[in-house]
Amino acid sequence: MSDRQEIRAGRDLKSSTDAAPVESWPSTSNRAADKIITSLLLPKRRRSTEPVIPLPVAELGPLIDGGSIVFSLVKVGGNGAVAARMALQQLAWPPGQALRFSVSSSLLVVAPAEEPTATFVPPTMNLTLPARLRSRCRIRAGDQVLLASVVEHNLLVVYPQHVLHTMLAQYHDTLAASPENIR
Repeated sequence: MSDRQEIRAGRDLKSSTDAAPVESWPSTSNRAADKIITSLLLPKRRRSTEPVIPLPVAELGPLIDGGSIVFSLVKVGGNGAVAARMALQQLAWPPGQALRFSVSSSLLVVAPAEEPTATFVPPTMNLTLPARLRSRCRIRAGDQVLLASVVEHNLLVVYPQHVLHTMLAQYHDTLAASPENIR
C-alpha cells in the first residue's frame, strides 16, 4: 500500500501514540461524500523534501441532491455554544452520545466517539465547540458557522465564517468570469 493510500485522522481524533493508519477511499471515487471525507483527512507524516500536494475538494452538488448532507447556519455564543439540534437530529446522535473533535483543513470536524469521553451531546442539543479548536479554526463568539451534517459518513463539519466568505468570493468570481454571464 502506498503512502498516498495510507492516511490517518488528525491528532485531535486520536492521540498520536495509538493512532492507526486508515485506508483512504479510492482516489477514483466519484461519490461526493467520499471526496469530502478524503479531503478532511491529513496525509501520514513523513520526513521528505517532496512538495505537499493538496487533497481534492469535493463537489457538494451531488451530496445536496442526494440528501446525504444537510446544512444549518448558526451563530456562535459567547461560550462557544452553537444550536445544533437540526444537525444532530439528521445524524441521529442522541443526547449522551460521546463525541470527539478535531481540526482538519481549517475546519472543525465532530464525530461520535467509540469510548466515553468528557464531551457528549447534551440534552439541549447545543454543542459547545472547544476553545482551543475554535482558536485554531479562527471561530469567534458572534460569528456564524455552517454546520454540515455528512450523513453517509456520520460526521458533522463546522465551516467557520472566514471560510464561507472565501468560498462565496471565489464562487462569485467564477460567475463574473463565466462567458454566459457577459452580455
